[in-house]
Amino acid sequence: MTICFGENLKKLRKSKELTQESLAEFLGMSFQAVSKWERGETYPDITMLPIIASFFSVTVDSLLGTDVIEKEKQISKYSEKYFCLLGDGKIDEARDMLKTAISEFPGNYDLLSKYLNALIHSQCDEDYLLSIKAEVERVYDTVQNYCTVDSIRIWTQKLMCRYLRDLSLIKNSGVDIAEVEKILEQMPVMQNTRDYEAMYMYPHDDEKRAAACANGISEMLRLFGEIMNRKYKNFLDADDNISEAYLKLVEAVMPDGDYGKSHYLMVIYYQRLGVKKYLAGDKKTALEYFEKALKLAKSYDEMPDDFVHTSNAVKGLEFNKSKAYRFWEGSFCEDVKDGLLNRPELSEEFKNSEEFKKIIQII
Repeated sequence: MTICFGENLKKLRKSKELTQESLAEFLGMSFQAVSKWERGETYPDITMLPIIASFFSVTVDSLLGTDVIEKEKQISKYSEKYFCLLGDGKIDEARDMLKTAISEFPGNYDLLSKYLNALIHSQCDEDYLLSIKAEVERVYDTVQNYCTVDSIRIWTQKLMCRYLRDLSLIKNSGVDIAEVEKILEQMPVMQNTRDYEAMYMYPHDDEKRAAACANGISEMLRLFGEIMNRKYKNFLDADDNISEAYLKLVEAVMPDGDYGKSHYLMVIYYQRLGVKKYLAGDKKTALEYFEKALKLAKSYDEMPDDFVHTSNAVKGLEFNKSKAYRFWEGSFCEDVKDGLLNRPELSEEFKNSEEFKKIIQII
């Protein structure tokens, strides 16, 4: 019998404004017995369940909480499928699946936030972004007005900022960047985040403190890489010294090559530096960087969905690839290869060289 019985009985009794004594009187039991049921200390005889369920006009399954358990299982299945579809780059399928999920579980704000994420990332063309505005606002307002879980509310604020930013870039969209800034002002500053604060919470628990710091290190490396990647509108304006310093930093912190959250950034940085070295006339180094980028992309594709870091600074930290950020569909290595082959900065002569072709064949 599920432990939910006591909680459910208490809720049902209070919904009818009954005391434990009055319910006990109807059932022919002592109020102490009802009190113990509600506290989960004991359970009624199985023959009593239909009587109690009938009294409250609910099913026995509902009384026991088994319907709640099944509901949670189904929600969990939807979430797992969402991450799988996202991991395969099937964002449109994820959106449609979640639309079905929220129609089945309209009050589940976690599913709503996932639906919002899939909705705004389904396509990038202007007509689509404008067409979903009412739906995005409906979902966002629902979460902000009724959800009491801060992590979900903040996540949807982040998604809304990204969406409004994209709309502000569309002529005559009626959206100004000031709308984004209003939401940003409501969000916590970086040092108030869970990952940062957790590193200070376990002064006397070496294991938990080490795990929190490992997670903090991994997340901070990724954030630093993202910030430097976003700093320049044109990647050719990026400071080579800082880019090279970032690569060295990640490699120093994670010498085993278990880059985790920063893996995709390593690929981006090597590609960027390769292009810049090529434009500077250093084709040899450019080829070396392109080779590193492709090898890293290939190793990411071959990585299992779940693995544990082994580098000392992040040792024991788990990384789930299926839930990690990605901007490509299908194979990461194929995406990098296509990107290199279509780089306008690289001449056709260079792309047709034996050295370049040899690198491309890595995949």
